[in-house]
Amino acid sequence: MEITVKDRIKLFLQYLNIGQNNFEAKVGWSNGYINNTKNISADKLNQVINEYPQLNLNWLITGKGEMIDPSVLSDPTGQTIGMVEEGAVEYKNKYLEMLEENRSLRIEIEKLRKIIETKVHE
Repeated sequence: MEITVKDRIKLFLQYLNIGQNNFEAKVGWSNGYINNTKNISADKLNQVINEYPQLNLNWLITGKGEMIDPSVLSDPTGQTIGMVEEGAVEYKNKYLEMLEENRSLRIEIEKLRKIIETKVHE
C-alpha cells in the first residue's frame, strides 16, 4: 500500500501531537478536509508550509528525506524563511506538473483501453 500525502500529514500531526481539526483550522482548511478529499492541491500544501515551515515539503510530497527540514531547525534567526518560500514555490510547481502529467497519462490509458475493447470485440 502506497503512503500518500494525506498519510504523511497525519504522521506530521502525530509528531506535533495535535488533532486533525486543530491543524485544519490553523492552515485554513475546512473541518474534515483531510478525510474528505482525494488529492491535496498545491495551494493547500502551500498553506501547510506557510504555517509549518519546519515541515519538509519534499518529504510531504514524495516521502523522501526527513519529515522535519533540518535547515529550518538549524537557523534560529529565521533567515531560511525566504529559502523555504522559494522551495515551496519550486515544489508547488513540480507538484502541479506531476498532476498535469498524471491527468494526461490517465487520458492516454483510457484511449488505449477503448482501442483494446474495440479490437477484442471485432
